[in-house]
Amino acid sequence: MFLQRGDDRYTCIAPPGFEADPAVTAAIREFDPGLIPIWRIQLWRFPWSPEVVRVVHHGIGRYYPVPRLVKRELQIEMPADADFPAPNFLDAIFEDTDTIQYRMGGPGLYIPWGWNAYYWCRWQFDRVTTEKWEAAVDRRVARMAKMHQAWQEEIDYRRRQVEPWILKKLETVSDADWKEYMTLAWAVKGAVRAMRERKPFVDLGHTRPVAPASTRTYGRVAPV
Repeated sequence: MFLQRGDDRYTCIAPPGFEADPAVTAAIREFDPGLIPIWRIQLWRFPWSPEVVRVVHHGIGRYYPVPRLVKRELQIEMPADADFPAPNFLDAIFEDTDTIQYRMGGPGLYIPWGWNAYYWCRWQFDRVTTEKWEAAVDRRVARMAKMHQAWQEEIDYRRRQVEPWILKKLETVSDADWKEYMTLAWAVKGAVRAMRERKPFVDLGHTRPVAPASTRTYGRVAPV
């Protein structure tokens, strides 16, 4: 039987014998720097024993400056020399739920803060990252499909409305009009080609002036 329901004790001070492996914590914080190890302490009394036992489990706490998801403030004990903020969000509790004791309504067995915790945190991080990436890809595919549909509808509209109008206008154009149009088009094209091929310097037998080698920086910032 669980005693003091709703009054769990959470602490960032490791109970004796339940310390977290600092190497595991450092490895997890390489990809999840916001993780804060915490401990949950509960009091239980089993039906077959009058003795009250203390049950400890590891957990993960987090601090959110704007705790929109926090429904109830997390009361947690902090060490006096803490160099991290007090967590206000309970993320997870490591508890073995595959035991008969847990299925009968008792507490799950204690899971040490070891490399199994690291693998679980890594799996959660990769899963969430992959899901977000796949969701972003799905949104992009849907957006591109919507844009393609809009383009196709625009093309169909032009084909139905604009092309018949253009073909009808072309029937009224005479051969003389076509000849005048082509002459003007070739003149404009020749003028554009001449402007592109025009040299910015007069060809007097030398090449384009080049700055002395001592003053060239090759696009780099000059030293102060």
